Amino acid sequence: MGEEMITTGVDELIAYLRGKDRVALQDAATVLGLPMDTLQAWVDFLVEEKILGLEYRFTKPFVYLNRDSVDAGVPHERALTLQEMRALFVEHARSKRIPDEKIVGLWRAHVVDALDGKRTYFIDQAMRRSLPDPEHAWQTYREDLLVRCTRG
Repeated sequence: MGEEMITTGVDELIAYLRGKDRVALQDAATVLGLPMDTLQAWVDFLVEEKILGLEYRFTKPFVYLNRDSVDAGVPHERALTLQEMRALFVEHARSKRIPDEKIVGLWRAHVVDALDGKRTYFIDQAMRRSLPDPEHAWQTYREDLLVRCTRG
């Protein structure tokens, strides 16, 4: 099987911020169709990794692409492979001193969370394409992707 290419909500966030100065966090959540708590979690992680910057004007948070990360090659020309995404996740978890035996479960939970956030979009697209059973198609896709993402 060839290398699978997928994009994530984080890829969409970075693409949305590319070429913009600063964007109100609430505006980004609205445009990307994300709950604020999900976006905030992503932003917190990306700020910690120095990919994004966060500033407050009064009490309103604004997010922006950290210019150093753009110059350093934040992936934007191609999507990461599943193997690359997993390797980055494991590397980050190990840097936080998370035991290896816990990383597998955390990776699976991360993948499940990302997948579940795409369910509505998947079902809508399946219905637009007149698939006979969109829910079954979703379950099949979800199970297949979980197997591919979590095998070691």
